[in-house]
Amino acid sequence: MTAKSSHNENFGFIIEKLVQKIVTRLLSVYIAKLDIFSRIVQTKEVLTTKEVAELLGMNERVVRDKINSGLIPAYKPEFANKFLVLRKDLMNEIVSGQRYKSLSMIDTEVNSGFDSRKYV
Repeated sequence: MTAKSSHNENFGFIIEKLVQKIVTRLLSVYIAKLDIFSRIVQTKEVLTTKEVAELLGMNERVVRDKINSGLIPAYKPEFANKFLVLRKDLMNEIVSGQRYKSLSMIDTEVNSGFDSRKYV
């Protein structure tokens, strides 16, 4: 009986630690998004890809790739040979999180560095 209860206690401890780790990572993702959002609020209405890259902490080429794949909404006016991103559109994408960061991207962030062998 004691071995079984000890096993259940260990299992409970493992689950608790896993939940704490996941919550901590999700909270850090949320805080990072909040930080990005607050920086964007203080910028001008129309942003270039370079400005978006600086705000999001990404390479400008990555931002252009995300624009081309539809992950970041942007416009390419006839008079310009560059993408322009409306601040309100970028903020909406970050808040909704639907296209800016997919569930698989968040899942990858949460599980990065997780070694299940430690808990077996």
